[in-house]
Amino acid sequence: MWLALAACSQARSEQCKAVCSKEADCVKQTSATVPFDEKECIAACSVLEADPDNKARVLKHADCVMKANQTCTGVLECE
Repeated sequence: MWLALAACSQARSEQCKAVCSKEADCVKQTSATVPFDEKECIAACSVLEADPDNKARVLKHADCVMKANQTCTGVLECE
């Protein structure tokens, strides 16, 4: 329950919004069968980004997704 409250009160990062938007666009463009909810992505990303133990992982993922000239297939393969 605390995690849900933290997610609701957590500020939404512009980086998380950009990454999740790009991922959502790629899911739509490729007709991927992977379930994806952009709002849930932003909320989860923002919570993880605020956690010092997970911030580096979030930054690594964001860097992968936002690389220039990357195809949607590449975006969806980012860890």
